[in-house]
Amino acid sequence: MSRAASLLAVFGLLVSSLSAIAADPVRGKTLYETRCVVCHNTNVHQSTSRKATSFSGVRAQVARWSGQLGTSWDPGDVDDISVYLNDLYYKLPCPPQSCPPKTSALSSPLPPYR
Repeated sequence: MSRAASLLAVFGLLVSSLSAIAADPVRGKTLYETRCVVCHNTNVHQSTSRKATSFSGVRAQVARWSGQLGTSWDPGDVDDISVYLNDLYYKLPCPPQSCPPKTSALSSPLPPYR
């Protein structure tokens, strides 16, 4: 194998291992509080007519609003915010590649969404 092919293989492994890192809900909280609470209070997440009924739905709404606000959030930022909101409000099943083990100090003001 050539040196260039070896470097490309190592780079591919590094990129794939980075994408397997779980999202950071503490960072998500910071991003959410910086950009979202200006318009959103907790009532938006407590609505009985929620648009998000799955973790991918929560993520899709965060990504949609990221575009609406013109933020420069990358997919990792969207994941961080989605995991934060899911941990705090929605309590929906979350794919292990996105959600960290439950060691977070985030507290939940609401019972699980059903």
